[in-house]
Amino acid sequence: MDGPPSLSLQGPSPAGSSPSGPPPSGPAPTGSLNQQLLRLAELLQLGARAREAGPQELPFVIANETIRAIPYDQAVVWDARTRRIVALSGVETVQASTPYVISLNRLFKATLAAGKLDQAHMPDPAIVAESDFRADAALAPQILWWPLRSRGRTVAVLLLARRDPWGEAEAPLLEALGGAYAESWELGRARPASMRHGAWRLARNVAVLLLLGALLGVAMFPMRTSAIAPAEVVARTPAFVRAPFAGVVDSIEVPPNSPVRAGQVLVRLDRRELDAALHVAAKAMEVATAQYRQATQEGISDPRAREQLATLRGRLAEARADYDYRRTRLERADILSPADGIAVFNDPAEWVGRPVETGERIMQVSPPVSSRVEIELPVVDASTFDEGAEVLFFNNVNPDRPSAGKVTFMSYASSTSPTGVLIYTVRADLGGNEELRLGLKGTAKIFGAPRPLLLQLLRRPIAYLQELFA
Repeated sequence: MDGPPSLSLQGPSPAGSSPSGPPPSGPAPTGSLNQQLLRLAELLQLGARAREAGPQELPFVIANETIRAIPYDQAVVWDARTRRIVALSGVETVQASTPYVISLNRLFKATLAAGKLDQAHMPDPAIVAESDFRADAALAPQILWWPLRSRGRTVAVLLLARRDPWGEAEAPLLEALGGAYAESWELGRARPASMRHGAWRLARNVAVLLLLGALLGVAMFPMRTSAIAPAEVVARTPAFVRAPFAGVVDSIEVPPNSPVRAGQVLVRLDRRELDAALHVAAKAMEVATAQYRQATQEGISDPRAREQLATLRGRLAEARADYDYRRTRLERADILSPADGIAVFNDPAEWVGRPVETGERIMQVSPPVSSRVEIELPVVDASTFDEGAEVLFFNNVNPDRPSAGKVTFMSYASSTSPTGVLIYTVRADLGGNEELRLGLKGTAKIFGAPRPLLLQLLRRPIAYLQELFA
């Protein structure tokens, strides 16, 4: 235990007085001996109290319980490391903004600037006056600065103030108490801090290992691959109504989504050009027939007419074939329904007056309900989905009741959707004989084989990097 240098607390003798002689021999008075024993007991109790106090309680003990061994009016305790007041006598909580605390901090800075932080001394009255203590918050006139030192280092500073002068016999008490306080201060902060640091480092290492293990386990945890894409209910065996030849749509005979029967007229193409062509073909056939008949009659007596019969017969056959072709085209200008079902198309006004090419699809005839779903799977979301993969279809009408099914087809070649996205076409059949309204749209989720979660999370970044550096 390394205390501060010894300090004489006895003031100088009055002028003109002679030094006192040797003390009288004989035993000390009983009252004085009892007082010394009481102070020694208090000193031992304070040392034990300081060792038992925690780091937060010790400054309060120093500031408020030291009075049991040494009388004073005011006490202040500074932490030498933080240079802040940690305890005041008679005060439970230190308020840094009060004038008294501000003046005490000025006194601490002045003592530190004078190089007397580690010296036990009575501060110069001029320094105390410069600290600008208010009249209602001033220190008592007899001030004692006592550093609490441990192993040659000041860990705290105790300032005591009172009205009576300090006596010579109080210096040893302060040295003993200061050493006990300093050791308790160091033990209360260094050892628990070291233990806390070691325990914290061990806990940190264990937490890091557990975190790495958990991350590795999560990264390698197998999860089913899945993809989400827009889907629509389509017919299993749709019958398409197509233009038989190039022409112009004259009228649509049925409203959209109406039931139709096989053989019912659905679309009429413009007939005016066809009628004119058929009339011309009929006239041409009449002329060829008349020429052939005339040549037949003349051939009875005219050999030259008989020679033309073969040519005229060919012209007649050609004219008859052209007439049959024109008549057939005219008959096919009325497009009939290929099957029973409903006519699936949008607005008739979009078709009336519109030219169509041979084979162009005008509408679709199919049953009103179906259990097949067509999925537009984006290429960026495509994974290994084999036939038989599970599918959940969430329709827009009842999204809370998904329909389960299995993949029956997945195209090898990609195509471009109407929105300009590169897609694969996937078809799935819903199970349980469940049939939904034709054309019902929604979202489908396709499930694939299990793969590590890390690969699923990095799939898109890896694909992006491949495209970037390809």
